Amino acid sequence: MVMLLALGQFVFSVDTMTYSELQRSRSWSYASNSIAQGRDQHQYTGVGEETVTIPFLIYQSHGFGNRQSIDDLSEMADSGSGYVLIDGSGYLYGVFAITAIDETRSHITNRGVARKIDGTMKLMRVDDDRIQTDKAVTTDGQEV
Repeated sequence: MVMLLALGQFVFSVDTMTYSELQRSRSWSYASNSIAQGRDQHQYTGVGEETVTIPFLIYQSHGFGNRQSIDDLSEMADSGSGYVLIDGSGYLYGVFAITAIDETRSHITNRGVARKIDGTMKLMRVDDDRIQTDKAVTTDGQEV
């Protein structure tokens, strides 16, 4: 099994849940102070929110993913815990909590089973930068 991405112990792969993109949004905070006859002055106040959105596809009858994966991720979300997010190259994004899973079931069989499930999982970063992110490390210990 080839790992595309891992969230904690959940590994995204062709066998569990496939995705074709990862959307990442980061922000930084500034406070503003109005002054007379001039532009507002701004002061950097710190790092803002970071979110990751992962659109996914499960087409189990065609060998892509497994419906059980949604329930597995839902159980992880129910715990309220944060999980390390890392991709197949070793790129460490940080620690994220699952905030939402939206799914659409289609191509319904005559037994009421969806052949195709697509959706979106939303994550929010919950660590405090104590882990070193944005660096991939090769097997010989070299940063990429």
